[in-house]
Parts: sequence; C-alpha cells; structure tokens
Amino acid sequence: MKIDGYKAFNLDKTNRYGKSFVEGETYHIEGKVKFGSFGCGFHLCTELADVFRYVDDNVLVAKVTGSGNCLRYDDEYYGYYDMYVVSTITINKFLTREEIINLMLSDNGFNIEKFLATFRLNEQEKMLFWEKFSGDYRLSRFLLYFQFGFKQAFDRDVLLTSEEILKLKRRLEDGQNNNKGSKRK
Repeated sequence: MKIDGYKAFNLDKTNRYGKSFVEGETYHIEGKVKFGSFGCGFHLCTELADVFRYVDDNVLVAKVTGSGNCLRYDDEYYGYYDMYVVSTITINKFLTREEIINLMLSDNGFNIEKFLATFRLNEQEKMLFWEKFSGDYRLSRFLLYFQFGFKQAFDRDVLLTSEEILKLKRRLEDGQNNNKGSKRK
C-alpha cells in the first residue's frame, strides 16, 4: 500500500527527534508501527491542510510517499483530520511557503477552512485569499475570524451579507493601518 501525503519537519529538515531527512531519500523503521510521541514510524497526512492541525506553521513541509506497514488515525475530536503512520517514507520534495499557499489557493473549500483556522498568513497572503474567496460567504467568515481577528464573524446573531463582510474587512484593514499603539504578529 502506498500513501501520498505531507509531513512536517523542523526548518533544518530534522524531525522532532533530531534525525535529518534528505529530499529524494527513503527511510525505513523496523518493528510494529504505532502512533504518538512514543510510537514507532513516520507520521503523515494525506491533506496538506491537516498537517497544520498537528504542528504550528513555523515548519518545513514535504510531499512524501508512505508505504509498508500502515495505520490510519481519524481525529474524532474535530471529525475530519486524518493522519497515518507508516514504516517506510520517501521524501519527494520539500515545499516552499509560496508552494504551500498556491496549493491551498487551488484546493477545495473544506480544506481551505481547515488551513485558515490553523495557518498564520502574512498580510500579502491574506490579500491573496481575500481576492480569491471574498465572494464565498463561508470562507470570508473564516478569513475574517481566523486571519483578521474579527471575533464576531461567527456569532449567530450576526448575519452578514457579502457586502457587509467586505465593509468589515476594510474597516479592519483601516484599523490595523491607523492603530499605531499595537503591533500585529
């Protein structure tokens, strides 16, 4: 069985245990695969957006192929994050941040929602997503809530039209540009 997916690494191309990985190389572990920090095997996600559920966005992500012994874990807490652990993994390509953004800009709405909820976009990236998805009511709310900090975006009492979402976004931008007393990270 082969599984194509994505795996996160430290910025120096090591895993959390300090083992270095090289693009184009294949790695194998002996023994029974098991999930978790004390498990055995290589963890990966089949969806790029799912990687950021398990790590922050200050990582290097690679396209990988897993094979050999394999276990699947469905994260029932949220009900839509899948993770695998495999005994053999090939590091196909380390992705740049730009490649990650472009892959997500061309993905489907559900994965984009997951991505926006877990990945920290810079200001230019926020505008790329806004330009592409401002007409999508649900994704606009995800952008406003998770990326622009408008915490009322999902209030049940707040029923926003697309025009109102655009006005709020502009107001947030003006507030960020004019508020010299705070810094946005």
